[in-house]
Amino acid sequence: MSRRNLRAGSAVIAGGLAAVLTLLGIAAHADPNPTQPGTPIAGKTDSQLYAAVGADAFAELTNNVVDAYNSQAPAPTDLLESYDAVNPVTGAAGENVTTKPGCSVARPNGANAGISAILLNQKSDVATGGDGTSFCIDWVRSSRAKGTAPGEANLTFYAQSRDAVSYAVIGNAYAPTTPLTTLQLKDIFECTTTDWSQVGGQAGPIHVYLPPSSAATLTFFLQAIGTSLTNVNAGCAGLPTVFSQQQNDGTTMNGDPMGIAPYAVTKWAAQNNQAPGIADNRGGTHIGTVNTTTSPITTQTLGTTTYQVLNPAFTTGDSASFGRLFFNVVRNDAPQELKDVFKAGGFLCQHQDDFLVPFGNTPLGNDQTASRFCGQVN
Repeated sequence: MSRRNLRAGSAVIAGGLAAVLTLLGIAAHADPNPTQPGTPIAGKTDSQLYAAVGADAFAELTNNVVDAYNSQAPAPTDLLESYDAVNPVTGAAGENVTTKPGCSVARPNGANAGISAILLNQKSDVATGGDGTSFCIDWVRSSRAKGTAPGEANLTFYAQSRDAVSYAVIGNAYAPTTPLTTLQLKDIFECTTTDWSQVGGQAGPIHVYLPPSSAATLTFFLQAIGTSLTNVNAGCAGLPTVFSQQQNDGTTMNGDPMGIAPYAVTKWAAQNNQAPGIADNRGGTHIGTVNTTTSPITTQTLGTTTYQVLNPAFTTGDSASFGRLFFNVVRNDAPQELKDVFKAGGFLCQHQDDFLVPFGNTPLGNDQTASRFCGQVN
């Protein structure tokens, strides 16, 4: 497991946002306390903190939103926190973190795990410094839309930005240079196609890398190619060419030229852009095309800087099933000040270009007559 970058640089806050907020010099970091991961902001009670967990795909982006929100002048009384999907220093998954005084929870590794965790409605423990009434998790970074499970009816999903999930390979030594089809990807990840020569590449075994099942990036990708985790587990069980990896971390493929893994397009772009607080974990991978030669990546200029971002054209046409949205999720009865961060016209949406573009995300815009817009409720 590779270590995450804790580079402390000024947050990329361009133009309008810098004029509104006094944010120059803010350090972009992971977890509330970058030198002591898994611990809450010091000097605040549990009722003065709103804690987030969940998706890896836009964890660093959220860290920057949190930094900007908390650094407003005057500073808010109630502050935001966001905990990465894995320990940002060691890469350890599933360890206990203290989200607030009196709150010890297993760090959720991915959006599915984050949604499950918020639905537990765990409250702080008086015996360990809590008030007994504050929730331990207040919001979730979600890389999937609201599901049909009964508990999710109690949650509000606020749309944030566009993403897509494709596949990553290292070089073209074995994988073909031509696009893979949806059916070919299905057969690869169900382990019925096991050699690169079967899909137009060089002869050699296909090494399938699978993120944890708690990662919505994996479950979304499998849905996009027409399969499920059940089918993958059944088809690939016991094969020596199937490996585990951390989602959206190409370094965990260990430079394997025969490897293939699902990868969030915006996370790859953010790593390429060297966005604040994010490590370049691409590990030599590039994002593959699906069904057509339409590239998943394009460029967008913000101020004087040009960034790589998700190509919206990749989320339409023959590759449309690979497009998705990112959401921020709160309880339906969450405090209004928390909802105001994510709602249409709220804090995040007012500055969406500045927050999103450096992290490879395609903003949704603020036109509430459009089919999709920032802060739209799902």
